[in-house]
Amino acid sequence: MSASPAPEAASQWKEYKNAEGRVYWSHGVTKQSVWEKPDELRTPFERAMGKTPWKQYASGGKPYYVNSLTKETVWNLPQDLVKLKEEVEALELAKREREHRKATGQASPTPPPDSDSDDGGALTHYRGRVAPTRTPEPEDEPITIPHGGFKNIPDAEEAFMYLLKREGIDETWTWDAAMRKVVLDPLFKALETLALKQTAFEKWQAQLVAEKAAARDARIAELRPKLRRLFAQGGIKSYHTVKTADKLFAGDKYWRRAKEERRLLLDEYTSELANHDAAAKKQRKEHCISALTKLIRTLDITVATRWHDAREIIARSDAFAADPLLGKMEPLDMLTVYDEYARALEREFDEESRRLRAEARRRARKARDGFRALLRELRDAGKLTRTSKWKETLPLLREEERYTCLLGVPGSTPLELWMDAVDDMQLAAEERASKIENALTAKIELETTFEAFDKLCADSGVTASEEAKREALEVIHARLAKAAAEEARRAERRRRHRIDDLRDALRHIRGLDAESTYDAALPLISDLAEFKVLEDDDRRTAFEKHTRRLRDKARTDSRDRRMSIDSDRDRDRDRRRELWDKDRDRDRDWRDRRDRDRERDRDRERERERDRERDRREHDRQRERRRDRSEDDRERETKRRRVSPASSRADKEEGEI
Repeated sequence: MSASPAPEAASQWKEYKNAEGRVYWSHGVTKQSVWEKPDELRTPFERAMGKTPWKQYASGGKPYYVNSLTKETVWNLPQDLVKLKEEVEALELAKREREHRKATGQASPTPPPDSDSDDGGALTHYRGRVAPTRTPEPEDEPITIPHGGFKNIPDAEEAFMYLLKREGIDETWTWDAAMRKVVLDPLFKALETLALKQTAFEKWQAQLVAEKAAARDARIAELRPKLRRLFAQGGIKSYHTVKTADKLFAGDKYWRRAKEERRLLLDEYTSELANHDAAAKKQRKEHCISALTKLIRTLDITVATRWHDAREIIARSDAFAADPLLGKMEPLDMLTVYDEYARALEREFDEESRRLRAEARRRARKARDGFRALLRELRDAGKLTRTSKWKETLPLLREEERYTCLLGVPGSTPLELWMDAVDDMQLAAEERASKIENALTAKIELETTFEAFDKLCADSGVTASEEAKREALEVIHARLAKAAAEEARRAERRRRHRIDDLRDALRHIRGLDAESTYDAALPLISDLAEFKVLEDDDRRTAFEKHTRRLRDKARTDSRDRRMSIDSDRDRDRDRRRELWDKDRDRDRDWRDRRDRDRERDRDRERERERDRERDRREHDRQRERRRDRSEDDRERETKRRRVSPASSRADKEEGEI
C-alpha cells in the first residue's frame, strides 16, 4: 500500500477564504470543512512535522514556529525540524529511486527498516531523539495467526495489540500513521474489519494512557511528601513559581529527579497556601467587620458626623486599640461599615422626623379644632357676632388655654380662624337677607324704617322672626350705605378735578387780574366748558383761588421792584423776572396738572392695592382652608369675599378688625 495520497482524494479538497481572510478547506463530496490542511494535501514533511510538538504559523506572510510543549517561538526553522526535513527528503529520494528501478526493471536494493511509509521512518527517528517512545518488552512466546484464524474476537484483539506493542506504537501515534506502520505485517489481518482494528487501536492507546497515568500517580504519591517537606523547609510562598524553586532546590536530588512532577506538586502546594491565605484573610475580614459593627454602635456617632470625624472617634476608642486586627483593617472595609451604620442612622432620623412632623400636625389640628370650638361657644353665648371686632374679641380669648395652645403653631393663626368664623356668620346673614330681599315686592331704600320693612315683609308674605328681619334690614342698609358712600366719594373726586380744570382755563383768559371780581369777570368766563359743568359755589371757589394766586404774584413782583437799585438792572431783572414768572407759571401749571394726575393715580393705585390685598388675603385663607380640609373632614366650604361693611377688609386695613 502506497503512502502517497490518492489523486482523486486530493482533488476533492478545495481551498477557500472566509470574510476575515482566514484560509479553510472544503471537501467536494462529503461537504466537510476544516481549518487545518487535510493530510491528503500535505507534503511528506508537513505530515511528519504534524507528529512533532512544533507547529507552523504565519504573521504578515512570514512563517514562524511554536513548540506546543515548551511554548518556544522562533522565526527560523528549528534544528529538529531541519534534521527531520533532511530525513524525509532522503526517504522521498530513495522511494523515487525504487520506483524508477522498478519501472526500468532493475533490482531494488534492500529498503531500510520501517521505510514502508512516507514519513514513518523519519518520524520514528525523530521521536527517538526528541521524545523516546515506549520500548517494547521482548515477548517469550511470539503470537502468530493460527490456521483458520482466531476463534474469538478477544484473542484476535490481543494479537493485534501485540503487533502494536511490538512495533512501538504508543498513545501519541495517529491511526493513519499506525496503519502505515503495520499494514504489511501478517498480524494486521488478525481482525477482519477496519472498525475492529480501529477499536483495538483505541483500546491499546487508552490502556497505555491509563498505565502511564497510574505510573505517574504512583511517582507523584511517592514524591509528594518529600517535595512538600522540601517546600516547607525552603520557605515556599503562595506566589513562588517554578523558576524560583529551581534556584532554591537546584542541588536537591528529589527535585532534579522529578522533572515532570515537580511543577504539578509545586502548583498544588502553592494553591493550598493561597487557599489557606485567602481563608485566613476572609476570616480576619469577617472578624474585623463584626467587631467594628459592634464597636461603632457604642460610640458617639450621629447622623451629622462626617467620615473624617468618625474615623478619628473610632481610632481613639479603647476597644479599637485593644484589638490588633482592627488596626490592620482595610480602610475600605472600615468605610463600608461606617456607610452601612450611617445609612441606618439616616433611616432612623428620617422616621423620627416624619413621626415628629406628623405629631406636630396632629397637635396643630387639635389646637385649631379646640379654638374653633371656643369660637362656637362665644357665638352661641352671643359674645361673637358678625359685627364683632378683633379688638373686642381678643380680651375674651387671652386667658383661654385653647387660644394660647394655638399661638406659634404652623397653619392657620387665631386671627385667621376668627376671621373665618366672622365670615361664616356674615355670609350666613347675607344669604338670609338676600332670601328675604328677593321675596319682597318693593325695593328697599336707605331711608326705609324697620316698621316699613316689617309691613313690606307682611305684604310680601315673608315669614321670619323679628330678629331675622332686623338682621336682614341691617345687612341691606349696610350694603346700601356702603354703595352711597362710595358714590359720594367718587362724586367729590370728580368735583375737585372739575374745579382744577376751571382754574387751568382761567389762566388763559385775558382781562382777568388780581382786582377782578366774580361778577365783573362772569361775562368773560361764562362760555367756558369747564365753567358750565360746575355749580355756582364751585365756580366761585375756583375763581377766588385764581385771583388769590394773582395777588400773591403781584406782591412778589412789587417786592422785587423795590429791591432794584439800577433802572437798567431793574428792567433786565424785570424782563428776567417776567420770563421766570412765565416759566414758573408754566411749571406750576405743569406741577398742578402733575399733582392732580398723581393724586388721581394714587387714588386709583390705592383702590387697586386694596383690591389686591383683599384678593391676597382671600387667596391665603382659601389655600389654608384647602390644606386643612382633609384634616377637618372638609367641614368648611370655600368662602366668598365679604361684601358687608360690618367687618370689611377696609376696616381691617384701618385697624378696626
